[in-house]
Amino acid sequence: MTNTTAKICLIATGGTISSIYDEQTEALRPGLSVDALLDRLPKGMGDIEVIKRELFQLDSANAQPHHWQTIAGAIKKVSEEISDLDGIVITHGTDTMVYSASAVSFMVQDFGKPIVFTGAQIPASVPWSDGPRNILDAMRVAAFGDLGEVCIVFNGEIHRATRTKKVRVNSYDAFDSMDPSPIGILARDIVLYEGRKKRDHSLIPRFDTRLDDRVFLLKIFPGLPPQTLARIVDLGYHGIILEGFGSGNIPTDENALTGGILQAIDQGCFVIVSSQCAFGQADLSVYEVGRAAMDVGALSAYDMTSEAALVKLAWVLGHTHEPDRVKEMMSISYVGEISFHPEVVHR
Repeated sequence: MTNTTAKICLIATGGTISSIYDEQTEALRPGLSVDALLDRLPKGMGDIEVIKRELFQLDSANAQPHHWQTIAGAIKKVSEEISDLDGIVITHGTDTMVYSASAVSFMVQDFGKPIVFTGAQIPASVPWSDGPRNILDAMRVAAFGDLGEVCIVFNGEIHRATRTKKVRVNSYDAFDSMDPSPIGILARDIVLYEGRKKRDHSLIPRFDTRLDDRVFLLKIFPGLPPQTLARIVDLGYHGIILEGFGSGNIPTDENALTGGILQAIDQGCFVIVSSQCAFGQADLSVYEVGRAAMDVGALSAYDMTSEAALVKLAWVLGHTHEPDRVKEMMSISYVGEISFHPEVVHR
């Protein structure tokens, strides 16, 4: 494959990688065009043809769920326009990259080729930026990687989008995979590990951008007032990701949350319990304080990251609010968002 010209699409959405220093505000803001990003790469990339698309100039802190849908729509459009596309690269801000990449994972399934998110910790306009290297690495994976899923390529590592967290503010290695390890690394060759989805040109992509974005992410802390859950429901939210302690534990004595969870569920709001821990999983059967949440109707997020759980619940609720169907869909690992659990169906 490397002996022929590969064709990829680079979709730019803004972020630090495209940022410039604004003299008026004395701060960074997105401003570099796709052409300006490509101009910072080494010359002589004759084996990769790049189709360019400018989608936003957005700081990813301003990204909203409708932007996820727009990105998925842009992928659909370019894939319909260019039948011999080898892969897609999306430049994006690091702050909410995990949310956007996870959302695209659910919205664009069975694509059969790489959809690669990347960005930078230092603007590409700065000589020592990590942006050019990350774009080059992302383009290599999109063009030549034997990969058929949405991933984040950053600092020489390839992460499954739905298993990733941003864990460092300033370091070049901003992202880590949350059990299992990254699905690949970039060295002299592209090294990919087993367990990934491989390229499959026989697949027919499924584009489904339906969302119910009325999903709330709430981190439990000592002293959290139980009535907070009722207030969230009163605000019109249809789902709550509840970040519990440890394996998904909640207060059941003073400031007990069981009543609030039960009331929310009775009002048609779905409650999913994840863990505040980066590694491990929510297992509500281990402790009484976890089982209490399960006994009043809360569902487990298993080992999903809170970001992936939020995006997945929004996507599921975009399809159904029928309790049994929501429970069933949340227990299916559609795009590798759940690494392992005996109760989970893996697709």
